[in-house]
Amino acid sequence: MADEFAQPDCVFCGYREAPVHLKRPRFAVRHCPHCKVLWCDPTRFGSEFNADDEAAYLEVEATVHQENAARLGALERHANARTHPRVLEVGCMHGDFIYQARSAGYAAEGADLSESAVAEANRRMPGSVRLASLDEHYEDGSLDAVAAFNVIEHMDQPAAFLDAVRRVLRPGGLLVAETPAQESVYHHVLFLRGRLQPQGAFEVGVHPGTHIFKFGRAAWRQILQDRGFELLEQTPRSTPLPELLAKNKSDPVLRAGIVGFGLLGRATGWENRLLVVARYLGAS
Repeated sequence: MADEFAQPDCVFCGYREAPVHLKRPRFAVRHCPHCKVLWCDPTRFGSEFNADDEAAYLEVEATVHQENAARLGALERHANARTHPRVLEVGCMHGDFIYQARSAGYAAEGADLSESAVAEANRRMPGSVRLASLDEHYEDGSLDAVAAFNVIEHMDQPAAFLDAVRRVLRPGGLLVAETPAQESVYHHVLFLRGRLQPQGAFEVGVHPGTHIFKFGRAAWRQILQDRGFELLEQTPRSTPLPELLAKNKSDPVLRAGIVGFGLLGRATGWENRLLVVARYLGAS
């Protein structure tokens, strides 16, 4: 089954047989010399979809609301609701970002692959979210901004997603994305442990079927430039501790590590996420 999902080549630029950056017992982490992206080979061990923990997000809604306010602020810094009214959030969960964007004057809507999340979002804001991803429902050049927060790293083919974003954005439209960061303290410590203990069955921050890809400042700069985007902003961010702890309730050692990594990341600026804003310049 793993061979079916083998991914030795870079999905962004096609670099063949990318070097292995880290070897794990059941998979390898590869690194593209051109794009600087890291990914799991194989990308997954089976076809089962690993859904996010929706209950954990509902437990920390106030925290998620604050996160989305910061993300909306990044959008507003570069494009206001008058010049860029139509916004789509892909992977919108329960629709909090959409709610805030609408309150700020944007004509925001969402798409998500979870039936329960879509149902809850539409209970709160009827007709605001489709059970879908970025598909042919959205016409070429029809959107002013696309948002995707902690989504693209879960995809088997994130390059195809960026190509779809480029298709639906008008020239001058924005991509606002957030992903785990290669530069983080969390990333460096776990990868160092992975090299020192290559047979250990512990978390390294990426895993087939969950966090498949990992990006960083250099990676985003390259893959966006290759696709006709101008990079406007890269801002380090930390996952709020209440959210992390809500997702990890059973392991006290892991919970203690989460708190430590979180504090160290904030102190050093090597935080575990990266918020990216880029402008699509149009087809050349």
